[in-house]
Amino acid sequence: MLFKNEKNWKAFLSLSDEAALDKVLERTAIHRPAYKNAEDVKTAQLWCALIEMMKYQERLNKRLARIEKLLDGLFEKERQEKQKLIDSLRKF
Repeated sequence: MLFKNEKNWKAFLSLSDEAALDKVLERTAIHRPAYKNAEDVKTAQLWCALIEMMKYQERLNKRLARIEKLLDGLFEKERQEKQKLIDSLRKF
C-alpha cells in the first residue's frame, strides 16, 4: 500500500467532495444511537448513510415530478391555444 496513514484519507479528496461527505455524515449522525449499538459500527453507519441518501433522492424525485407536472400543464395549455388559433384561422 502506497499510503500507510489511513486516518488522513479525506485529505486526498477535493474540497467540494470533502464538503459533500461532511454533509452526508451530518445527516447520518441522527442515526447515531442505532449504529453505535451495532456489532459492526462502521458498516451500520454506512447503511445509515445510504438511508439518508435514499431519503434525499426521494425528495428530489418528488420535486422533479412536481416540476414535470407543472411543465406538462403549461405545454398542454400552449398546445390547446395553438390548436384554437389554427382552428380560428381555418374558419376565417
